[in-house]
Amino acid sequence: MMVYRLAAMDYIHDQTGTGARLFGGRWNPEGYSCIYTSEHASLAFLEKYVHAKSKENMSRIGLLKIEIPDDENGIFHADTKLFKSRWEEDISYSQWLGAQILSDLSIVAFSVPSAIIPSERNIILNPLAANFKEVKFLPVTDFKTDFRFLNRLLS
Repeated sequence: MMVYRLAAMDYIHDQTGTGARLFGGRWNPEGYSCIYTSEHASLAFLEKYVHAKSKENMSRIGLLKIEIPDDENGIFHADTKLFKSRWEEDISYSQWLGAQILSDLSIVAFSVPSAIIPSERNIILNPLAANFKEVKFLPVTDFKTDFRFLNRLLS
């Protein structure tokens, strides 16, 4: 499975999940390392954008393609039918779910819905998983987009 990560060039090469561990995120509380990726580069862009505080946060970003082995035992697909209603409004709930999954070191990655586009999935990587060494990080490329889009949305 190929997944996509957009991050500032200063942090794109981090394979330890340090930023997520330090600051937490939708699917991990502080103290839990993970790497946020998306099943599509366009979703990765929207996820990056929604957290941007200024146009500067969207400049000098890189696109990283990551190949996860298609091992059904290593990738957990969260069943949204089992989620509580309005889960996207309760970050403590999604962090609790993520912490449960990240605690199982046999799971290399887990698939969850995007709060931005619920029909698309984000893939959360667990750098502490026993088989994380099987994840392949491909070369980083500069991310280019039509910055008229950013000028309109971030002004």
